[in-house]
Amino acid sequence: MRPSTKPGKYRKNGFQKRKKCDDTIAEDDTEVPMKQKNSKEEKTKMSSAEHHVKKKSKEKERTSKEKRKSSGEVTEKEKESEGLKIAKAAKVFCKYLLDMKESSVSTYFDEHLASYKPPDQTTVEWEKNMTKNRSKEQKMYDKTRVQLKCQTPEDSEYINASSVKFDGSETEFIMTQYPMWDTVRDFWRMVSQRKASRVVTIFEPFCDEAIEEWNKVPSLMTSPATPLSGNEASSEDFKTQTRDQIVNNSVRCESTQLKSFFPLYSDHYMNLNGWLINTQRIEVDERDKTWVNTYTIEIVADGCSEAIYCRLFNCTTWPWKKTPSEEKKLLALVRAPWKDVHPATQPNDPVIVMCDLGLDRSATVVLTAILIELVLAGKPPDCDGLFKRMRDQRAGCFTMSMFYTYAIRAALSYLKIKFRQMADIPDDVKTMVNDALLKVPFVNTKTKV
Repeated sequence: MRPSTKPGKYRKNGFQKRKKCDDTIAEDDTEVPMKQKNSKEEKTKMSSAEHHVKKKSKEKERTSKEKRKSSGEVTEKEKESEGLKIAKAAKVFCKYLLDMKESSVSTYFDEHLASYKPPDQTTVEWEKNMTKNRSKEQKMYDKTRVQLKCQTPEDSEYINASSVKFDGSETEFIMTQYPMWDTVRDFWRMVSQRKASRVVTIFEPFCDEAIEEWNKVPSLMTSPATPLSGNEASSEDFKTQTRDQIVNNSVRCESTQLKSFFPLYSDHYMNLNGWLINTQRIEVDERDKTWVNTYTIEIVADGCSEAIYCRLFNCTTWPWKKTPSEEKKLLALVRAPWKDVHPATQPNDPVIVMCDLGLDRSATVVLTAILIELVLAGKPPDCDGLFKRMRDQRAGCFTMSMFYTYAIRAALSYLKIKFRQMADIPDDVKTMVNDALLKVPFVNTKTKV
C-alpha cells in the first residue's frame, strides 16, 4: 500500500519513495530528490498497517498448523522440521552423558546431586500430621503439598502428596506415598477433588517393608475376577451409576477381607464412610501379565449420586529398592497413562504416581516420563535442572542413585526404539544415543527383578 500524493506537492519530474514488499525501510534504487512533508509520519502509518496484516497472517497460519497437527494432518515439511527439533533435543540429552568426566552417572549423582536441598522451605504441616506420614525422616514441603477441601468436620486438608510440575511441560504429576489404613479415604478424596483420571501404583506386597499392613494382597493370578482384553475394555463405554446401583450391582468388600486400598476384583466395592469405591473391570497386559494391570475404578463421593472414573495402573512386581530387569518394563508403566490417548484430546488432569514413600520408584517413573516428553517436543532437557526441580517440590526424592540412573537409561532406550521409526533422525544422533547408553549400564545385576 502506497500513501496517496497530492498535485503540487513535488517538483516537476519528482517522484515518491516506495516501500519494499518485505516490510523493511530500505529505499529503492532511485531516491526522492526533495524532502517530503510528513513522509516520516506516513512511513510509520504504512509500516504499522503492514505489520498488523503480517501479524494476522502469521496467527492464522499458526492456528491452521495447530489444527492440522491435532488432527494428524501434518505436512512433510512440518514433519521434517519436527524431526530436526527432536534430533537437536536428543543431542543435548546425550551430550550431558557423553561429556561427563565421572566414571559413571551414579558417581556423578553422588558427587553433584545427592546432597541438594532447596533453600527456604518449611515443613510445618508435615510436622503437625506425623501420624499420616509413613516416613518420620523424609519431610514434605508446605509450598508444594496437595491441600484437600474439607467437606465434613472430620475431614483433614492434609495428605502426604506433592504437586510436581516442570518448566516447558503442561503435565502435572502428584507424587504420593502408598495410602495407610487411616488415609485411604483421604487418597480417594484427592483423586475426586483433583479429577485425576490416571493413577500409577508401584509396590511389591511381600517385600515392601514400609507398607507391611498391605503385605497379604493376593496376586491377580488367584483372583476370581474375569479380566478383559484391551480391545474389549476399550470398546465398552463408561456407564455412570448411582449410589444405589453400585450397592445393588456389586459385592461389598468387608473390612475383614480388605487387603488393598481399592477392591481387587471386578464388581466389588468398598464403603469408606460414605464414599463408594467400585472396581468396574480389570484389563491384563497380555505382553506381561505379571507386571502391570489396569483397573477401572468408579468413585462416588459422599453426598453425591454421580460417579467419576479413574484408570489405575497397578504394578505389584517391582520390589522395594530394586530396578526392573529390562527397560521395556519400566517404559510400559511410564507410557501407560498416555496409551490410546490422542494428542488432541490429551487430558489436563494430574497424573498421580505412588510407591511406598513416594520417593524412589515413583520418582523414576516421573523423571523418565518428563525426559521423553521434552525430547519428543523438541525441548532439550536439563537433567540436573529436572532433578533439582523434583527435589524442590518432593523433598528427598531419589534417595538412591540407581533410580536416577535407571530413569535416564530408560528414556534413552525409548528414544532408541522411537528413532528406528523416524526416517528424518540423522544417523549421527542415533549413534549418540547408542554411545550414551554405554555410559549408563545397569547399576547392579543383583538388583534387577
